[in-house]
Amino acid sequence: MQFTPIDKRIWIKGLTLECPLGQALDDCPLNGLRHLPVAQMNRTINNLSIDKVNAIMSIHKHCYHERLKISPSPKQFHHQHQPQANHK
Repeated sequence: MQFTPIDKRIWIKGLTLECPLGQALDDCPLNGLRHLPVAQMNRTINNLSIDKVNAIMSIHKHCYHERLKISPSPKQFHHQHQPQANHK
């Protein structure tokens, strides 16, 4: 799936409102926008260069995948913590 620049900006706006993994890391490039009023945040994101938009998207994808590697998914967690059946 190919994202257009506007798609990417919409995605970044959502990421700015809430990190999909709960707590954003201290070095997240969107932390500087999270304290802004929504209208100002929208204007700032709309005015980002396409290079900056692509950089933020790349950082997000890398961060997201790296963080998923170190924390089990709910399905993995559920499976790992199931009581073992006694087969006799």
